[in-house]
Amino acid sequence: MASAQPSPAAFRLAQRLRELREREFVRLTQGDLGQALGGSDDTLSPATISMWENAASGRVPPRPRLEAYARLFCTPRSFEGGVHMLAAAELTTAERDRLEGLQRELLGLRDSAVSRQEGTSVSEAQSMWHFPDGARITLVCYRLEPDRRPPSADPGNLNYVRFSGFADLDTLIDIYGAIRAYNPTSQVVIMAAQDLTQRDISNHLVLIGGLVWKTTTPSFSRIFPVPIDAGDPADRGAIVVHDPDGKEREFKYALDDKGSLVEDVGFFARGANPSAPRRTLTICGGVTTRGVRGAARCFIEPEMRERNQQYLTPRFPDGSTYCIVMRVPVVNDDPLTPDLSKPGNILFEWCDAGTENDDAGTESE
Repeated sequence: MASAQPSPAAFRLAQRLRELREREFVRLTQGDLGQALGGSDDTLSPATISMWENAASGRVPPRPRLEAYARLFCTPRSFEGGVHMLAAAELTTAERDRLEGLQRELLGLRDSAVSRQEGTSVSEAQSMWHFPDGARITLVCYRLEPDRRPPSADPGNLNYVRFSGFADLDTLIDIYGAIRAYNPTSQVVIMAAQDLTQRDISNHLVLIGGLVWKTTTPSFSRIFPVPIDAGDPADRGAIVVHDPDGKEREFKYALDDKGSLVEDVGFFARGANPSAPRRTLTICGGVTTRGVRGAARCFIEPEMRERNQQYLTPRFPDGSTYCIVMRVPVVNDDPLTPDLSKPGNILFEWCDAGTENDDAGTESE
């Protein structure tokens, strides 16, 4: 069975295999590579190659296949006049050295990936979106005012869609998918902020969007004391934070000369749920929907989630309450996932237990 979250070695192996296929000497299709590795009698399907290049599939190539990868990509001569595998006797001394180096690299990654798979169960998977106690999880969005809802939000419409009247639907879909993947046996409930009950609040609670934080402020602002203004960031066009000395700082989005959004600001907050201390409260917010989604995808997007979690782990102790305000670049109207390990992407961070750095809780230069 695949690990609920692939190990670092599994990610590196999958990425390395794809890199070899796409960037080493020539760019190959998955079909071309499958035929070269398997030969005329044992051609590998593109679907098989695709699974090996996707760590989330849980499929790791057998050792002989990785040895074949190494022999194919140890020399550019494998791609002269078509794609073909050279016999070991045809390789030069330099090519044999490269063959041995590639084999050590690929087989080492495979051994590490398989070891993690065999020793890790779903319940042991580590992720910001994994809640090992199996308790209910409530995802909360804001139900838009009637004049801002699409026709499909009306129950009387023949094409009624239950959640189409919610704000931040893209982020809701991203978070719901991650939570279902990491908590397959937990009950996940989607609620409008306006409909929250005490039972819903006492679950693991995920608040999505600035309007939700504003709506739930009366319940949480005094007992979940992150120094982020509890109002809707869109009202001021900025995330507003409060310094210990009482001063306010604003972090605003950026537009290009055509008025298009090129950078948003998002924030991620996590701590014990004040209404149920054994549960968690998570907030994903932003100035616009792009900032909200960028903050959520920090710990969802496959290429960045592990890197970002490695940044958080030593800075914020288990059981602490913390928040991070971050830059969210926007390209072609979509948010890019911030890399939190790059200081320029962190605008502000705070933790009630302190952090490793003396300047935590201050703006990054």
